Amino acid sequence: MAFNVRKYLIRVRGGQQYLPVSARLVWFREEHPDWSIETQPLHLDFEHGIAVFQATVKDASGRIIANATKMETRSDFADFVEKAETGAVGRALAMCGYGTQFAPELSEGDVATGHIAFADSPVPLQGEESEDGTRIAETPAEAMVCAECGKPLRKPQYDLSMAKFHRPLCPNCQRVIQRAVGN
Repeated sequence: MAFNVRKYLIRVRGGQQYLPVSARLVWFREEHPDWSIETQPLHLDFEHGIAVFQATVKDASGRIIANATKMETRSDFADFVEKAETGAVGRALAMCGYGTQFAPELSEGDVATGHIAFADSPVPLQGEESEDGTRIAETPAEAMVCAECGKPLRKPQYDLSMAKFHRPLCPNCQRVIQRAVGN
């Protein structure tokens, strides 16, 4: 039976559909039980709270299929080391085609930052029926929130952030990301 992506999709802050890394791993293991995923820390700085991990996907013969990296900071997550490793695995799997269309961290605007922090708390997908059979309405404009911290955004903030970062970010989170990439 083919892997049912829709079964695992969640809606994250910012309203985007997202396929969690755990689901990407299930899909990957179903199709390639003999392939491997190797991770290694590229940079661990506990004093400043920064972790950068690399994940490598290899086929059964050891040929590299994909490499990806992910950076996280303690200011974003208490478990920043684990988040960086999991994020690198998720990005590597997306580069192999596992949930690529549901991996907004790979969109052109986010490649430079490599920084997506999702609160993986699922909500029903908009435009579909919920479990009780009622139709789920589209999110109103006033429900726009920062994809990082969850703060509500005004329409001009949302529009500016989408144009510059290709995802909704409050002004503070925009500054944090710009500092992280040295802009």
